[in-house]
Amino acid sequence: MAVAKTYEHMEIQGEPFEENKRMYVNVLAPKGLKKVRWYTDAEYRRMYPESEEKKNDIMDFNARHVFGFGVLGYITIYRGNQKVLEEFADGHHEFFRRNLTFGYYTPSHITVNELPSDICPVKLLWADVMSHDDRMKPHEEVMKIVAAKLGTTSHSEFQGEENEWITKEVKIRENKAYETQYGDKHTHIMVDAEGNTYIWETGTKNYPVNATVKLKMKVKSHKETSGEKCTVVWYCKEV
Repeated sequence: MAVAKTYEHMEIQGEPFEENKRMYVNVLAPKGLKKVRWYTDAEYRRMYPESEEKKNDIMDFNARHVFGFGVLGYITIYRGNQKVLEEFADGHHEFFRRNLTFGYYTPSHITVNELPSDICPVKLLWADVMSHDDRMKPHEEVMKIVAAKLGTTSHSEFQGEENEWITKEVKIRENKAYETQYGDKHTHIMVDAEGNTYIWETGTKNYPVNATVKLKMKVKSHKETSGEKCTVVWYCKEV
């Protein structure tokens, strides 16, 4: 997570917060506190695609305070049925936070009682994710640690070769909407029967989560995201 380059030299005050489904954080500007966007690493890379150094060190020395590890040195992440967790967290939003790195989690100073029976709290220690100089490890590495803690490590393998056409029946695991200067777009995270993961960004389709569809698609590239091997596809057509 990061602010725009304009505000990188300013001290972050307090913790990130959500407004209208976007994350913000206050920074100490010359004229006082200023509310600015708090971007995910994916959003940041789209804004500054040339910034490899920032991409690899997207979480800076403010992370321990910002994410709520605090003096106790941990946050609580949650293992179990994610749909149940989402519904429970939405009903107890005063306790929970959510971000790309940890999913739904609670800072160390908050205790949640009477969790649903199929949800299990798991402590994530600052020592687990700390790199050096009290900084957080790179985002991709932290997500691997979180996946291992939650038992969600993927067995996905790369599919096809670059520019090859493949046909797969896939289930929509996630559908992430975002705005661009050309209109709304959707990033579909899809999985096939063998557990292989596909990523498709499109402005023409908007499939609901858990929908199943058979697609003919062209392999654009292979990339590893959060320890998961993903096949990036485009030119997708229903068959």
